Amino acid sequence: MKISIAMATYNGGGYLSAQLQSFIEQSRQPDELIISDDCSSDETEAIVKEFAKKAPFKVEFYKNVENLGYCRNFNAALMKTTGELVLLSDQDDVWLPGKIACMEAVAQENSRAMIIMNDAALVDKDLNELRLTKIGQIESAGLSLDTFVMGCCCAIRRNLLDICLPIPASYPAHDDWIVGFAVGMNRRVIERKVLQLYRRHENNESKFIANRLTKVTRLDVFLNHLLKFFISNRRSNRGVEIEGLNLFVARLEELISVVNEVGESEISMLYRIKSKELSDLKERHEVREKALFHRIILIIGRLVKGKYSSENLLKEVAKDVAGF
Repeated sequence: MKISIAMATYNGGGYLSAQLQSFIEQSRQPDELIISDDCSSDETEAIVKEFAKKAPFKVEFYKNVENLGYCRNFNAALMKTTGELVLLSDQDDVWLPGKIACMEAVAQENSRAMIIMNDAALVDKDLNELRLTKIGQIESAGLSLDTFVMGCCCAIRRNLLDICLPIPASYPAHDDWIVGFAVGMNRRVIERKVLQLYRRHENNESKFIANRLTKVTRLDVFLNHLLKFFISNRRSNRGVEIEGLNLFVARLEELISVVNEVGESEISMLYRIKSKELSDLKERHEVREKALFHRIILIIGRLVKGKYSSENLLKEVAKDVAGF
């Protein structure tokens, strides 16, 4: 199985060497490392070129002519990979020596899996371990593993990349996009072994609550939601959510007629689910824009028609009543 690593870099020279060295120390080394750099102004390029001289595998470095942003930069790296299995890498993590070998073994044992995701230990900027892991934080917060979409923990099969690339330029997050396809088709496997150190520092892109360096509780999640209610631009956030789902549904519509090992039926099923989700999201957006009395009347109507999921009924109704 040919294995690629796709890495996106941007002014990460302070941490990059440790991650690159961890690739060399893998018990099963990659066949190629593709790095897409988003116009770094630090020593990133020099570090990569020096590393390429000693690496026992192919290293390709590409520097964007303009700043693409986090999502588009990862898309650029992924588009250049050729491996059957592609592992995503942030520039500031450190992989444990058995990561690639473990992900390859899990992929071979689970032929239907389109994405394999491993757990990661949360560490501070100096790689000090805190006895916290990403999956552990998600579970202690009472969140679903559906929220586990961390790209740097992903190994992606080529057949998934063939249908989900390129990622639309306006889509906000590459990992949400890619993992969304695999989860929607029930093609994700989670490996609960900790296979990397996930470094947290002031320049990290992700601000997800489960990435905190102290143990997260259900109360923390509640308070975080409450804070967002008072300080976030809810209308803007809903608009971004709808636009993202619009892009996802549009891609699925394009893919319905594609017949490959994924199977047309799985794409069609996911299209129907996501189309219904989009329609419901637009309707709820309109409900939340109404004045309170009118909003409550519409919510009652939705309740009578069974338009809320029984699983999250109270939460969804409360959010609509609050206009969140």
